[in-house]
Amino acid sequence: MMFNDFSKFNFEVIDVTITGAPEMVINMNGITFSAKLLEILGNPDYVRPLVDAPKKAFAIQVCKETDGKSMRLRKNNHSGSYSSSCSAVRHTLRHLMKGIWKDTMRYRISGTSFPEDKAVVFDLSKADELPPFHSGKKKISKL
Repeated sequence: MMFNDFSKFNFEVIDVTITGAPEMVINMNGITFSAKLLEILGNPDYVRPLVDAPKKAFAIQVCKETDGKSMRLRKNNHSGSYSSSCSAVRHTLRHLMKGIWKDTMRYRISGTSFPEDKAVVFDLSKADELPPFHSGKKKISKL
């Protein structure tokens, strides 16, 4: 019987490296940066949010806590992604996306990595609209 002898198996190691795209998801309550995006940037604790309004471009660039206008990232333990609830950044992004923004929806935006600048840039005009996030909690109807 094969399950009695480990050497009889032909196991292959599963690749557990982070896959996916450098992307962010934004909604009314916050911004979530993918684990892949933060891996590309070296898993920083602080980034500087940057905006080029005429080009509808948003970027995050690695920085130190002591650098001016830095934004701390909070790790989501369950997913490996990082979140920020910085209202100034959310307000700016919503303003730049005003032609497509709907308060009830979420938006996924892929980023372009610039490793030499330790930055990732997002084209806000290319946001993919996602359905609203539901917590899974059922509402109890009132009789």
